[in-house]
Amino acid sequence: MLIVTQRYRIDWGHCDPAGIIFNPNYFAWMDAGCHNLFKAAGVPFAEMMRDTDFVGCPLVKNEAEFTQPAFYDDIITLASQVESFGGKSFKLLHRFTRGGDLLAEGREIRVWAYGNPMGGTAIKAEPVPDDVKAAVSVQGTIDFSS
Repeated sequence: MLIVTQRYRIDWGHCDPAGIIFNPNYFAWMDAGCHNLFKAAGVPFAEMMRDTDFVGCPLVKNEAEFTQPAFYDDIITLASQVESFGGKSFKLLHRFTRGGDLLAEGREIRVWAYGNPMGGTAIKAEPVPDDVKAAVSVQGTIDFSS
């Protein structure tokens, strides 16, 4: 599967008073990892949302296990990839490392969703298109750091 990596320097604003990453930041970075994975694979979410009833990939479950702390001014790397596909959903794996050390590992389950073409706020999960599956299933790693 395609892996997208991003590096982050831990700023003071990412930390709790002890200088350790405040753990909700990991979840925000996992969300960014999901979106950047699809961008790197050439799946144009913004264009699709503008031109079709596609509303994105709502999160239905997330979790993380923290194995080591990271601290102010550390540089960490997030590696994100699709782990598996379901009928209308997909599971992402996110690994945070510092050097060769695993800091945290998270998983998300998301659905491929469309809005109601007649209006309203209801969304409907649909099967992930085969071309999208193929785009994120290629072997390789892309560094998406800015």
